[in-house]
Amino acid sequence: MSQQTRDPLVSIIMPTYNRAAYIAETIHCIQKQTYTNWELLIMDDGSDDHTKEIVLQLMQQDSRIQYYNDGRKGITGTLKNKGIQVAKGVLVAFMDSDDLWPEHKLSTQIAVMQNYPEAGYSFTNGYNFNDADGSIKDTFYTIEHGNVCADFFKSMCKGETLVFIQTIMAWRTLIDATSLFRENRAFTDYSFITNLASKHKGVVIYTPLLKRRLHEGNNTNFNWVADYDEHIETIQRYKHDGRLSAAFANHVMFVVSISKGIGYMKYRQPQQARMAFIQSWQYNKMSIIPLKKIIRSYVKRGDW
Repeated sequence: MSQQTRDPLVSIIMPTYNRAAYIAETIHCIQKQTYTNWELLIMDDGSDDHTKEIVLQLMQQDSRIQYYNDGRKGITGTLKNKGIQVAKGVLVAFMDSDDLWPEHKLSTQIAVMQNYPEAGYSFTNGYNFNDADGSIKDTFYTIEHGNVCADFFKSMCKGETLVFIQTIMAWRTLIDATSLFRENRAFTDYSFITNLASKHKGVVIYTPLLKRRLHEGNNTNFNWVADYDEHIETIQRYKHDGRLSAAFANHVMFVVSISKGIGYMKYRQPQQARMAFIQSWQYNKMSIIPLKKIIRSYVKRGDW
């Protein structure tokens, strides 16, 4: 899709909940962007710390910041959908309220979107860093330069292409009622991203443009099982509506179920691991891998 506006307004949607310790730094990194035509929509999920006070103070200094709080929902998709509804931007981006962007993130991504008019969305490389000591982990992709425009749907479904919602930028007109976040579980980023990818080409920007903070309060520390369940449910839906063949979908769900079981073993929950391995059989009845994993869950001790 082409973009006629030279400097399009970008609506940045930021859900938050009790992020008083981090949200000011996150907002400041957005304010430091070299690209300045943006609006920041902060969707508060009923925080009961000082998040609201911090945001309101910053709003007095920057009219581009907006704050919404409809009370505690516990569903991030609800917050993001509300943000999409009130967004005025030609482009929509997403940010978590504890992560950081380098100063050139928006300018780089907008330029790429305009250079690839056939793409409906883009996503970027990035890296994790430890909040405790600032140490940096490996980047999400080993390649750190260049861009590729392609159909990423199947590679995302298989988990070969890793995409974080904080790196997504999409044309607002492409996000219609069938493209919104699902509100049936706490986290549905994977469903949103793959649904977008099933309908439009995308561009991966291999430049690291997300600094993803790791700390004890990360949602991913507590919801890794929900991530696996979301993956399986999403693939099952694409199988049913014909976007994925039965063979392809079953293979993906088999692999994800095995990985879920391995995750349970990592956290020393062998009974739950066995249930995941048993579940995997429904997707590949001829495989002996689940049996081997189940046997190993009985004899393995210590780290898996």
